[in-house]
Amino acid sequence: MLNQKIKDKITKNSISLEGYGLNDLAWSKENAKSLITEIMKDKIGILGGDVYRLTPKRLEPLSDNWSCEPQETESEEEYYSRSKSESLKYIENYPVEPEEKIIFSITFTEKIEQ
Repeated sequence: MLNQKIKDKITKNSISLEGYGLNDLAWSKENAKSLITEIMKDKIGILGGDVYRLTPKRLEPLSDNWSCEPQETESEEEYYSRSKSESLKYIENYPVEPEEKIIFSITFTEKIEQ
């Protein structure tokens, strides 16, 4: 069960995708980077995520994504740390044009109830 403090960090500044038919949350590039930095020491990992373009009329999947699987040789804490570092690096390096509204949905190791 996800502790309320972590859940609050995750849902703060999130964008609900329910209006687009997805039961998911997403974040702008800056908010995603801030979120991952903020949860870096928390006991939660990131399995991966998807990238979307948000337009006034629709949510456009960009077929860009990342994933991070646990390795047999690492502890849970090591996986959590590595998964967040790799996710942060992916998001930081993702090219976004100033006029584009690119958002990142993130899949955590724990279910985030909205």
